[in-house]
Amino acid sequence: MLRKSPCIAAALLMTSLLSSCGSETVGRQNSEFVVVQNTTTDTVTETETVEASTVPPETVPPTTEPFSMDVSVPENYEPPSSYVIDGVEAIMQEPELPTGCEVTALAEVLNFHGFKIDKVELCDGFMPIDYNGAVNMDYAYIGDPKLNNGFGCNAPVIMKTAYEYFESINSPAYAVDLTGTEFRDLFYQICEGRPVVVWSTIAQVESISHYVWTAANGEDMIFNDYQHCVALYGYDTEQGIVYVADPLEGNTTYDME
Repeated sequence: MLRKSPCIAAALLMTSLLSSCGSETVGRQNSEFVVVQNTTTDTVTETETVEASTVPPETVPPTTEPFSMDVSVPENYEPPSSYVIDGVEAIMQEPELPTGCEVTALAEVLNFHGFKIDKVELCDGFMPIDYNGAVNMDYAYIGDPKLNNGFGCNAPVIMKTAYEYFESINSPAYAVDLTGTEFRDLFYQICEGRPVVVWSTIAQVESISHYVWTAANGEDMIFNDYQHCVALYGYDTEQGIVYVADPLEGNTTYDME
């Protein structure tokens, strides 16, 4: 199944000495976020879940006009039995970012929305990184995403990364944190054409909070083995599968249950 890492206080990925993505270690919590982008005909959203436009990115000229959109699930909403967003392409995190699945998943969503940003440029130029473990994964990526023993980060860090990138190009697009959303409620975002960045585990294995310590800022640092991040862009309830752009596996499907 698409296994979301269990949710805890201070959500969205990461710690200090082991690897989170490429080295098969994971973090501990549910996270999703959405990126919202306005276009001449529609609006888009991104996120530990990211949303996007149903119009092909290359045909949607960006706008700098301020906007906002409601991404909440309508009352009594019943999604169709299946839906797949066309055009979401996986970006492989290796070899450049062996433990940088989070920023790579963000790059997948941004590129789907028409923002042609390289994963390494996004990492180097916009993602907060703490090489020494002074804070926890809510504030920065802990470790080095370019090494096999990097940890990871939680949704607030990827939100910050998206914000800094959008600001650098004077874009009114923004990210929405959907952490804590019921898994099936994410289907609404998918049906609205918005891929969602989701925290999961490598190969969907069970994981526990294996590494726990107090960061230099006095807050708990908690990291799960096999923490991983993917972009969710489709589902089929009859087949019991979800479609994801997995930075380690490419475009693939996983069991839903």
